[in-house]
Amino acid sequence: GRDSIGESLHAPRVILEMAQSVPAMWGMPEKKVKGTPPKCFNIASRVQKSSIEQPLSCRVHPVAVLKVLDAFVRRPEGAKRTIGTLLGWISEGSVVDITDSFPVVHKDTEEGVLMDQDYHKQMLALRQKVSPREVVVGWFSTGDEINATSAVIHSFYCTKESQFTPAAVLPGPVHLLIDTSLSQPSLGLKAFVNVRTTVAENLLQFHEVPLRVQTSAAEKSGISQLMHARRATREAEASGNVAKDIASLDGFQGGLKELLSLFRRIQEYVRAVQSGKVEGDLAVGRGLTTALCAEPVIDVEAVENLCNSSLQDALMVVYLSNLTRTQISIAEKINSQYNQPAEI
Repeated sequence: GRDSIGESLHAPRVILEMAQSVPAMWGMPEKKVKGTPPKCFNIASRVQKSSIEQPLSCRVHPVAVLKVLDAFVRRPEGAKRTIGTLLGWISEGSVVDITDSFPVVHKDTEEGVLMDQDYHKQMLALRQKVSPREVVVGWFSTGDEINATSAVIHSFYCTKESQFTPAAVLPGPVHLLIDTSLSQPSLGLKAFVNVRTTVAENLLQFHEVPLRVQTSAAEKSGISQLMHARRATREAEASGNVAKDIASLDGFQGGLKELLSLFRRIQEYVRAVQSGKVEGDLAVGRGLTTALCAEPVIDVEAVENLCNSSLQDALMVVYLSNLTRTQISIAEKINSQYNQPAEI
């Protein structure tokens, strides 16, 4: 007991004292009560868990990060930060997937922070109609550090009003901190979870957990399209031309060009290994063999026939849709002529 207390006192962590008057600040109260400022302000480097349990980790998708950045850019005048709700699910045992997010209306005052709970509930209800699998897994905030009002917001997301459901793997909500100051070469992303302390019940501890950005195939395609549009805009500005709209960019053509460049890189690597200029890597060779054997070998003429047949099917669908549209317009004109009242 004495050794564990000593470790808990010497370990770096965030300890925030929760005032008894904190719940009165939720949801735009009539009376504003000033909360007690935090006593200790350190950040733990990792979560202290037993060797039997699997360590908790988080995976954030680019869509969630882009929505946070968009909300920060569109924040009200005078607001210094943006807060909101994180949506996702628990997968692979102890991995929390953060797939989406939305901002919550709030106001930072000298006494603390005011949140609009009704807005949070309405947005969550609309999001669950679109994707019922996504549930509340935590909340986000822009900035480079955890401040005193973080304890107030975190306490709200620990309650049933936020519709957060505790689980064995995730007993408390995740706090995602995004540094929007751009003071570092890369975007600062940190994830924290709260851990209960036996020292006092009114102490809240934030421990940092591993976090990485996880992208799916569709998200990679979207991000590639955005980067292509940004590069085209820069080239147009440098040459003095008008930049093209992102809708006019052909994503399929760009994907084919990127795939062709990858094929050329692989071809150059294989030729360099065959000539002895580069030492071959067994892992790369096995990966290339697996990729080539995964797809069946099809004759070029057969591929052309498949493309022609699919093109003919697409043209037939377009022709039938145009014919149907024409018939509907003719029928509407005929009905409008016959339904006109007779003149006396």
